[in-house]
Amino acid sequence: MLKKTVDRYQHGSVRKVKRAQGFAWEFRYYLMEGSVRKPKVQTFDSAIYKTEKALRQHLESFVVKLNEKTEYARSAGVTFGALLDRYIAEEMPPRKSTKGGYLSIINSKLRPQWGSLLLSEIRPAQVHTWLQHLDLAPVTKGHIKSLMHKLFDLATLWEYLPLERRNPIEIVKVKNVTMRTNEVIVLSAEQFREIAPKLPEHVNMIAMAAACLGLRVSEILGLQWSDIDWEKQTVSIRRSAYRGAIDDTKNNSSKAKLPLHPTLATLLLAWKIKWSEREELMQKRAALRTRKRPLKKNEFGWLFANPNTGMPYMSPSLQQRWIRPAGEAIGLEGLGFHSLRHSYRTWLDSAGVAPGVTKDLMRHSAISTTFNVYGRALSPEKREANNRVIEMLLPSLPSPAEPS
Repeated sequence: MLKKTVDRYQHGSVRKVKRAQGFAWEFRYYLMEGSVRKPKVQTFDSAIYKTEKALRQHLESFVVKLNEKTEYARSAGVTFGALLDRYIAEEMPPRKSTKGGYLSIINSKLRPQWGSLLLSEIRPAQVHTWLQHLDLAPVTKGHIKSLMHKLFDLATLWEYLPLERRNPIEIVKVKNVTMRTNEVIVLSAEQFREIAPKLPEHVNMIAMAAACLGLRVSEILGLQWSDIDWEKQTVSIRRSAYRGAIDDTKNNSSKAKLPLHPTLATLLLAWKIKWSEREELMQKRAALRTRKRPLKKNEFGWLFANPNTGMPYMSPSLQQRWIRPAGEAIGLEGLGFHSLRHSYRTWLDSAGVAPGVTKDLMRHSAISTTFNVYGRALSPEKREANNRVIEMLLPSLPSPAEPS
């Protein structure tokens, strides 16, 4: 007579193991390898996990995954904290900027409020009341709600919750989620020309690219010389650079080939020649001084590389040190690189550019099927629209300040 095998929900066992200094934790459990149930052991530092409870909390998502194919997995009860741990391990977006924002929401808001609760215990009314009382901008509350909705969808996918149960976040409402609490700063062409000479040369050129192409600063810092086609006068947006991390663009719509106005092309080419010569001179001077930390070469051909690292500049420090003070000098509080992207959109409108062409130049993901399918070509309309903006900005532009 065959013996029936019964799946059980295993919690694993934890015990202390003596070490030369203090002790360590051993976590014992079983894994099926083929038809054989084999014992496994993981060891954890007691200096990190002071108590068994702390270790159990750390292992919760692992234990849930360990049991996910058993018939008892769903009924065992999974906490929101375990769901967060698995999301971070398996589903967290790879882009550094996105990941940083999500981790900030998780660690400062979601885990402290909901981490210890079972998923089945979280009610829409609780979430609704909590969101309403958060002292945050509506758009930030909207981001939190969106992330929670995604998490509960994953909880259903991973069978922590029954498939027939409605996502509780669907009926949670956030008021004024599309409204901004801070006024968007939009520069006139005259204001841009007034600010430009207040910036050191490298920041001036970054701002010039933002204003003339409508790029996000991360996309400007992600540009390499190989992205520019001097003959066809185009620039290809392929990547972004943010706080030292080289990532993909924000979305697929952000990848595009944009027109490069001859005047901007001339400025960039002069920048390339001047800074290639300057970089070579700085390398020679550094070698003569026998610096302990020599200057790094710009091996990847970045348009805007910090000579100390050979990698793109860090936009937050450039913005804080140069862009904000330049704005304040003409009476604008809170000016940032992204203000130039907002301004570009307004300049296109002022130039009488058709909305479809504007969306294509801005590379927004919220675009109709017609423009997604047919709007990617470098049409004469797009080049003409871009030309109108450049001609507003560049005539008789003052020379930039020398870098200090």
